[in-house]
Amino acid sequence: MLKTKKILAFLLASAMMCAAFTACDESESGSESSSKAESSAEESSEEESSEEESAAEESSAPQQVQTGDFEEAVVPQSGDAYLSMADGQWWLQYTGSDADYLTYDAGVVPITGNGDYTVSVTVDTNSIRYDATGDVNGELIANGTAFMAVQIMDGADATPNAVIDVTAVKVDGTEIPLTKKSFTNTEETEIDGTKHNNIRSNIFNEWVPDDSLPGDARSAEGNIADLANKADYSATILDPSAIGDWTTIEVNFTVSGM
Repeated sequence: MLKTKKILAFLLASAMMCAAFTACDESESGSESSSKAESSAEESSEEESSEEESAAEESSAPQQVQTGDFEEAVVPQSGDAYLSMADGQWWLQYTGSDADYLTYDAGVVPITGNGDYTVSVTVDTNSIRYDATGDVNGELIANGTAFMAVQIMDGADATPNAVIDVTAVKVDGTEIPLTKKSFTNTEETEIDGTKHNNIRSNIFNEWVPDDSLPGDARSAEGNIADLANKADYSATILDPSAIGDWTTIEVNFTVSGM
């Protein structure tokens, strides 16, 4: 009987120990699984955080503007003729500076001798549309003129004997009637802080009255002051109201005296 009790006690103790070992194994296994899950979650969170930071950096980085489709600024050099002008609001203008709206694709031509030449300005460029409206597809139409003249950069030195005779002004291909004859004179002008002694033939310059033309005003006929028909010459040789809305203005002129 006693022996039987000892055997039963031994079996009971063995069963309890097995149960304890099984519980420990399960606890350790659960702990390892939990640690692996936590580690995996941390790695995933770090990866997502890194991706979000990269996306934020890309979003905040300056966007590069494509320049391949943008026209270059045109700056006249010494001896070049150009159309100096401003629209009716003094907003869209070209003075010969690359800071002007109308500098893009401006029709500038070197004066190489007597003959016929053409200069022009246009608002039909991606560059001016982008500068003026912020969109290369933005609508941009100029209107009227507050000033217009053909000038030769540094002409007093580069082409001192040249006489400019404006023969035609075309607005989007349509010729505007000229009401007077143009004359040529020397004018000092400042462009981007640099002074130039240009020669000029005014097309529309209301600051020069007909009865007070510059003393050196000349034409192919001679000095204006010496002419019997001096009243035919003016600094305003067209009606500015005839300009209206425009995209491109071209001026044809003849150079003589060289």
